[in-house]
Amino acid sequence: MVLVYNMRTVKTMESAIIEAIEAAGVPLSVYTSGYVDLGPSNKSALKRFANICSAISKNELPIPPSPLIEFIVKRTTGTSKQDFTMIVDAKKGLGKSWSSICIAGLYALEVADYFGQEAKDFFSLDNCALLEDTEGITKILDEADKQQAIIIDDAGTAIGSRDFAQQKNKNFNKILATCRTKRWFVILNVPISSHIDVQVRELIDANVHIYKPFHEDHFNILKINSSESIYRFGKKKVFEKRFSFFNRKFDFWCAYSPDILDPFKGFTDKYDKQRDEAANRIISSITVQEKERGNPMTKREKTFQEKLEKYGKTVLDMKKEGKSCRKITEETGLTDSIINRIHAEMKKRGKQ
Repeated sequence: MVLVYNMRTVKTMESAIIEAIEAAGVPLSVYTSGYVDLGPSNKSALKRFANICSAISKNELPIPPSPLIEFIVKRTTGTSKQDFTMIVDAKKGLGKSWSSICIAGLYALEVADYFGQEAKDFFSLDNCALLEDTEGITKILDEADKQQAIIIDDAGTAIGSRDFAQQKNKNFNKILATCRTKRWFVILNVPISSHIDVQVRELIDANVHIYKPFHEDHFNILKINSSESIYRFGKKKVFEKRFSFFNRKFDFWCAYSPDILDPFKGFTDKYDKQRDEAANRIISSITVQEKERGNPMTKREKTFQEKLEKYGKTVLDMKKEGKSCRKITEETGLTDSIINRIHAEMKKRGKQ
């Protein structure tokens, strides 16, 4: 499949590709302007959009340029020195990670074209982590350079002022603080965006929802809204504000399979494997913590165990020799109570 990921490439398309686009019934304006006007937002408009996306996928046509990606690249590379943060939400299995990788991959291709570098310089597996995976987050913070695309997975239940002291929330705050200085494009995958505290949502630039998955045809339709919300009747009714840029308001966007992007072919499978490994690390850590909570050892108990290991045999031998606690104290520095407890524990072990 030929990839068209920016406006400059569109002008150099071969006539054979243009003929294939027209034969598939895809409006050429999708490639020349990067969008198509579907009229009033209703089911018919959405169906027409799905038909266009399906025709592009099934006929292996070039991926159209994306004004959204171009806008984000201009935001992160412009003189204003800004970053861009996005929430992608959907229930499990609807393709959050799949869509996020596509968005990040297209961004990497566009920003690489801008700087004259390779896409992998701006997005790789090293830029993806679960929010609770402190090891993965730390690696991103230490190694990711400027203008990188970053994907933080399973962030929804972790981001909230109620959990401000938890490690996962500290990780999120570090990401937010760093993305401003390094001008990152950060994508947060969450099951339900409303679970994130309002104070945090207001810091996000755009909300993306998996509106309709078409996995068999290798694409998803996404709905884009601004992070700003319009409240009516107090706060009982909330209207999501449409996302606008380049003096236009956009409602829907199509995310194609990341395997279509040559630099990221097979990326999804590798990402799933890496995420599973990170999840196993987190589960192991939680299991250890739970065991410690179930059988807590106080500082005093730890100190006794250390003395038991160090002086156990000595105390037992000296007691067998008939030495008094006072004599043992002089030689070991232990108190009478500790000596008696160690002696009792050693005798107990001897009977077992």
